[in-house]
Amino acid sequence: MSLARDLIDAALAADLSQNELRVFLALFRQTLCYGKTTDPLTLKRLATLTAIRKDRLAPAIAGVTDKGLFAAQPHPAFEFEYRIPADFLAAYPAGFFVPALPKNGDAFRFSGETSEKWEHTSIYLTPPNLTPTTTPSPEMPLPYPASFDEPERKSAARILDGLTPNHARDCLLLLATAMAAGKVKSPLGYLHQLAQAARRGTLDCSALQAHQQAAQHRTDTDRNAQLRALLGDIRGLDALFAHAGIPMDVMTAAKRAAWIAEYNTLRQEGQP
Repeated sequence: MSLARDLIDAALAADLSQNELRVFLALFRQTLCYGKTTDPLTLKRLATLTAIRKDRLAPAIAGVTDKGLFAAQPHPAFEFEYRIPADFLAAYPAGFFVPALPKNGDAFRFSGETSEKWEHTSIYLTPPNLTPTTTPSPEMPLPYPASFDEPERKSAARILDGLTPNHARDCLLLLATAMAAGKVKSPLGYLHQLAQAARRGTLDCSALQAHQQAAQHRTDTDRNAQLRALLGDIRGLDALFAHAGIPMDVMTAAKRAAWIAEYNTLRQEGQP
């Protein structure tokens, strides 16, 4: 794993616009490529790096920061300071790999002539395994958000690649909980952060546990309401025929028996 790959994976999952991608690449260049986690930049300098008009630059920067790829804060001399978010850096407490830069500012080029052996040598690479390790099994499919289309599901599977099924499931359930609460602007970007936390062993499932407890409480409340309604129907039917002083006909008796069976089934489901 590397910080560069983590940032690139997050950018791929965030579905950036063309201008947002330009901003991301410029900030990636000014920070990670120079071995830094922060870099102060004026909007004029960033506009030069990205070739984006100034009136369109601010929305593109906001898109990158909102999706959690970079963070920005005011700077007294250079307008803004841009930094790699702490969530990405936490996985590399001992430092991170810095891409090599050309010496003396010169672009890299071959020196000398290319050998004849190189010209006529083909390199064959083994294609990577494109099947995610977290591909859901028929017995227990992963709970992808219902709003995800097929490309988004494939992107999510790539993000979860390498996690255990339980961790992948927890990440997706946490994502669904956050989406339902309206806390997520970029679902795939948020999922990437959850997956990184799971790999570091710092995934916080407390929100998921609270959601499950609330769901169980709602289920118990609904079951108790159904039990009260069925018990009322059974007793009402008995009281009606007892007051009338006539025996219960076959069809009504069958209905009463069905209510009793449903009542007993619900009681058994609610027992620990």
